[in-house]
Amino acid sequence: MNKQPLLQKAKNIVGARRIHALDRCDALLAKLQQNPAWNSCTTQLKQAQIAFAQSHGQDQVACQKIAKLKAQQAGILQKLGVHPSKLQPQFHCKACQDRGFVDGKMCKCLQAEFLQLLGESSNVANKGYTFQASTEQNPKNAIVYEKAQKAMDDGKNLLLLGNTGTGKTYLVCACVNHAVAQGKTALFTTAYSLNSLFLECHIGNAETRQAVMESLMEVDVLAIDDLGTENVYKNVTAEYLFSLVNERMFRGKQTVVSTNLTLQSIRNRYDERLFSRLVDQQKTLVALLVGDDKRIVK
Repeated sequence: MNKQPLLQKAKNIVGARRIHALDRCDALLAKLQQNPAWNSCTTQLKQAQIAFAQSHGQDQVACQKIAKLKAQQAGILQKLGVHPSKLQPQFHCKACQDRGFVDGKMCKCLQAEFLQLLGESSNVANKGYTFQASTEQNPKNAIVYEKAQKAMDDGKNLLLLGNTGTGKTYLVCACVNHAVAQGKTALFTTAYSLNSLFLECHIGNAETRQAVMESLMEVDVLAIDDLGTENVYKNVTAEYLFSLVNERMFRGKQTVVSTNLTLQSIRNRYDERLFSRLVDQQKTLVALLVGDDKRIVK
């Protein structure tokens, strides 16, 4: 997943706000110019301001006239129901005036739009699943959460083990949301959906297969939830999954995997090559979440 199209889209959103603000202001000024009283007052005000400037601020008559004409302008605007502030463009962001940059640096408004788009592209339905919002009560699981956040910051992969309902999906989503908050591209998918994509790639043409696999390999953080729940298709599931995980490790991309399977079950279900990549201790945090099913136990 390339960040550049998302960043460009964010720039377009901010830029559209600036155009909208300028257009609204221009439309109002054009409407005011159709008012004879406004035009006459504006013309006299400009002349008085020029005279005052040419006198280097010494022409008190011009000064008094400027104040009088401004008061007349305010009266005209009041009758028309127009607030004086509307004579200037009403930018959404005061800091950059909807340009997206301040002193050559990305403005916070553009950063916010970019992160919003990153979040939307991550496919995580639960944006509120974060490390900070976690209510995990089990001390052992709380330690796993701390280690998982550190692993994400250190660029390591994660393999999260545990029975159903122990909070693996929450933690996977928290990892993805954490990555997005840091400006990384991320994608959340279930093993079932990923396996279906593998099958489509396998039976599709080479161009489609390359495009799909490249997008999966290039995203900064790929999260695969519920590994082991997918069907195993011969010459597809294990082969494509190994290619994906192996290439991502080679490119230095992070992969987060959750599963109900034990380590031995992973070895038996897939193959030794994939197993060795998933449990690589130098590049991966392997952690176990414990406890009863949170969906059942209150």
